[in-house]
Amino acid sequence: MTWQFTREFIKASFQDPSAGFQLREVTAEVRYDPLTRDSVRLFPFRQLGLPRHDWTPFVEQSRRGFCPFCPAVVEQVTPRFPEDFIPEGRLRRGDALLVPNLHPYEQYTGVIIMSSEHYVPIEDLKHDFMRDSFELAREFIVRARKYDREGSRYASINWNYMPYAGGSLIHPHWQVMAGTRPTNYAARMLERSGQYLNQHGSNYWDDLVAKEREGPRFVGSTGRVVWLATFAPRHLADITAVIPECRTIDDLTGQDVADLLVGLEKVIQYYNRLNIVSFNMAFYLSTDQDRGFTAHLRLVGRFTLFPVAGSDFSHLQVLHDEPWALYLPEDLAAGCRLYWQEGK
Repeated sequence: MTWQFTREFIKASFQDPSAGFQLREVTAEVRYDPLTRDSVRLFPFRQLGLPRHDWTPFVEQSRRGFCPFCPAVVEQVTPRFPEDFIPEGRLRRGDALLVPNLHPYEQYTGVIIMSSEHYVPIEDLKHDFMRDSFELAREFIVRARKYDREGSRYASINWNYMPYAGGSLIHPHWQVMAGTRPTNYAARMLERSGQYLNQHGSNYWDDLVAKEREGPRFVGSTGRVVWLATFAPRHLADITAVIPECRTIDDLTGQDVADLLVGLEKVIQYYNRLNIVSFNMAFYLSTDQDRGFTAHLRLVGRFTLFPVAGSDFSHLQVLHDEPWALYLPEDLAAGCRLYWQEGK
């Protein structure tokens, strides 16, 4: 391993009105993703606490409206897959139901309605609750590959939990997608992972795990899944879970799924402790040909700029592709690690 965790510090000065306009120097930090070299800014007010958000008014308002995922109407208003692709039309496992996306943004897209319950609070997002949804996502990807291998080469499993994360409905649901090309960010990771392998003769993700395992950003392990606070976070409370020796959906075992969801529950419940009540998740997969890449899950918290319900995305993310975050990854790991040590 020859790469380093690169960071730099930016100093700015201003006359502070809270201190009689005395000259004050403030330091911000810029970190660079070791793989993609994307830069990330850690703001000086990164220790700012988040207030507890009460979803009750939103939930009650949504109950009075129309929800296509609720049991009374879901069979009538959600579409079915073509019979030559999925003869059953929809896929069901336990209380979870997978249907086509009514507004597809990829060749193969599915929406997984996680539960018949309209609202599932964050404290109830346990590993056993998520298991059926993940297995449905895995089955969908496997079927898409058998049906059209070239048209479903790159797949991912995604989750926008609650409105702050871009969730269009309160009713909990996942998105699973597969297409001929990876998304922009996934494409950068795939390209750089291959370059790293060619240059260093080793797998970047294996080297990352080895480098972080004894460091301040190591959170814990569940089976062979390794959980890390991301050195260069793309957003609030960024956690990465790496599954060594796993690239494609075929490499993912049932035990991997169980272990991944146990760890995911721990992170979500730590988010709950921090009052991070909304989040985005992505599980990235590759193909057999993408040497150097390793399947991994990424989870980031979402919030609002209080007291107004403002977005946590600004010009930096939207127009400059320059992520920023408020928590130091090292502090994040120390707090999240308690959920492994306490056996939660």
